[in-house]
Amino acid sequence: MSKVRVLGVAFAATAGILLIGSGMASAADQGIVLEPIGTIAPGEPNPNGTGSSSAITDLVKVLSTGSTGAKTQ
Repeated sequence: MSKVRVLGVAFAATAGILLIGSGMASAADQGIVLEPIGTIAPGEPNPNGTGSSSAITDLVKVLSTGSTGAKTQ
């Protein structure tokens, strides 16, 4: 029984340390304020855009028609 008791005490101590650490981490979190930058680097997605939803819409159109609409020579 002493081994089980020692493991229980070690487990309780570990749980206490984890709880204290998580409490300190949440208390220190003040949030981050992000300011938009006026210019966007080439190749970067537009932060005001719709993200991947516009690409998905275009993909669905291509798959449903079977044609990309590209002209061949």
